[in-house]
Amino acid sequence: MTIKTALFLLIIIALLSSCSDKTNSVASFSGEADAVNLADSMFLAIGGKQAWCELQSLYIKAEHTEPQMTQAYQSEIWRSMEDFDVIIEQQNDSFHVRAVFNDSLAKVTYLDHRDTFRILSDEQITNWRFSNAHNVYVLLHDFACDPDEYTVKNDDRQLIFLKDSITLCKFGLDEDLRPHLFYAPDQKGELNGSIFTHWATDNGLVHSAGGHPLDSNFIYRTEEWIPAYGSLRESFEISEDE
Repeated sequence: MTIKTALFLLIIIALLSSCSDKTNSVASFSGEADAVNLADSMFLAIGGKQAWCELQSLYIKAEHTEPQMTQAYQSEIWRSMEDFDVIIEQQNDSFHVRAVFNDSLAKVTYLDHRDTFRILSDEQITNWRFSNAHNVYVLLHDFACDPDEYTVKNDDRQLIFLKDSITLCKFGLDEDLRPHLFYAPDQKGELNGSIFTHWATDNGLVHSAGGHPLDSNFIYRTEEWIPAYGSLRESFEISEDE
């Protein structure tokens, strides 16, 4: 074997070793083996941990219908996966409201009433911060980035995710191992459920494209689901004061 050939083989071995180390260094969830395997399988079914971890911000446009309303309305949500920064705009022919929730601004503007607005109370801001932390996409991002910080339990294909013994959410998996049932706690610790009835794939991420709370007080169908890989404000060209 020549020196050149030997050096070539050493380079190949080093590259293979590097790839192997990278694969083996991916963190996993804590918990019993069957629960950990099921959680890993769920993430594979929806695009993989790496893809969900790379997601930094998200825009969703959907049509909502509610039993008590005679007309459907458009709902747009811009959400950061990293920080508490959420913008919600909803409208139809009868109303037009835009709300901004973050650490420096918590404001609801009624665009159909000459831009009148109200500032949220500290308690309301706390509620919105809690709700954002338990949003399904924020949770999937957090789980994917730091799985070793979370414990999973398998209760008959119902995956429970915990941190420091506190339940963060629960997923019921369909036959394709997608999380079609989602339960998140309110501030009293009671779980409220939603069902995802339609699915779509964008940039390799498998996500809900329609569904409703289990109490069916509204139904949504997603029209646009746009993932971004930078900050919310930069990715969607939104100024800091709105």
